[in-house]
Formats: sequence, C-alpha cells, structure tokens
Amino acid sequence: MAFASSESPGALIGSLYNTGVSSSHAVLPDGTVGDPHYALVLVPGGTTQTLVRSSTGGFPIPPWLGDDGSSAWIGPNNASDLDGPAGEYIYRTTFDLTGLIPGTASISGLWSTDNLGDDILINGVSTGQSISDPQSFRTFTPFTINSGFVEGMNTIDFVITNLPFDGRNPTGLRVEMTGTAAITPEPAMGIAWSIAVFGVIAYSVGCWSRRRQRASLESEALQALPA
Repeated sequence: MAFASSESPGALIGSLYNTGVSSSHAVLPDGTVGDPHYALVLVPGGTTQTLVRSSTGGFPIPPWLGDDGSSAWIGPNNASDLDGPAGEYIYRTTFDLTGLIPGTASISGLWSTDNLGDDILINGVSTGQSISDPQSFRTFTPFTINSGFVEGMNTIDFVITNLPFDGRNPTGLRVEMTGTAAITPEPAMGIAWSIAVFGVIAYSVGCWSRRRQRASLESEALQALPA
C-alpha cells in the first residue's frame, strides 16, 4: 500500500513575473503607467509610480539594453525618459509559495540597472549580489536565490543607486527570472485513507471470525444431542 511521498517533484513558481509584463506574461506597451507586479517602495525624490519603457519610446534605449519578448524596462514616472534624481531606489515584487515547500525553492534570473545594482533582498535579507558597473544597463547580469524563502507570500527587493549626472539622468530596472519549488505533499489524506481501508479489513475479518466461532459452537451443540 503506497503512502504520499515526503517530497514531490518541483513545480514552477507561477506568481513570479519579469518587469514590464502583464498577468499573462506578455510585454506591456511602451508608456504603460504602473507595472502590475513591481512597486517602487523607496525613492530619493519624485514619484513612486512606475512607467514601462521599450525602444519605441527612444532614449534611454539605446544605450539601455534593447527589447526582447520577455521583459521591459521600468522606472519612475517622472518623465517619459525615466529621468529621476540621484539616490537609492528600491523596486519590490511579491510571489506566493502556498502549496510549495519553501526550503526547496530556487530562483534564477537576469537583471540590468541604471546605474548601480546595490543588492537583491529576499524577505528583507541581503543575498549579497550586486552590480558595480555604472553602465550595467548595456547588458544583463545573472543572479540566483536559493535560500531565505518562507511559507505563503514572499518579497524580492531590487536595490538600485542612480548616480549624479549633469543633464538628463534616467534610472531604471529590468528583470527576467524563473523559479521552482517542490509541491507540498498531502500525507494526511493518504494516512486517513489507509486507516479507513485497514478498518474495513479488520471489521470484515472480525465478522468472519465471529461467524466461524458461532458455527463451531452450533456444531458442537448438535453433536452433543442424544441420537
């Protein structure tokens, strides 16, 4: 009789999203106001509202990394070119591990920033990953997160610094990532089903045993009667 396994095969974390995409993971049109999956939770000044940018809007793409079918740039909606004051910005996305085992979760991805990528935080804890190149916006840099996950809702914060610059000074973030985690097993259901089956078997054996005993007693009584 088989019981539920202690750990099921990995499943995709479906609530992870790239920057600048819809709930169906399609890239949003250039100029879309508000990324549905990323929020600016810290800015040095200006708005916390986000703006999606693609190459159809022109500068800062190029020199920023060009378009693909998986993500788009996002930045503060201060101006069409994502201009923003110098200082620290934090972009936050959330995802749900309900039904999955947090200790088995793993996320891998790529990020690009204008300017510096200071850190990636998982549930507020540093992963020690950074980008020191002030022109990192020209390419992607890989990252991985293999620990720090919790049950239910989790957060990832991308921390960026926009360096001072005379003139137009856009700042932004671009992320592409996927993740997996093992599915939480359901041993309670398997155990309950097994107990029920064993109970039926035990009841059936008991009934059969009692019938055999009663038949034996009846036979002995008949044999004891005078001929």
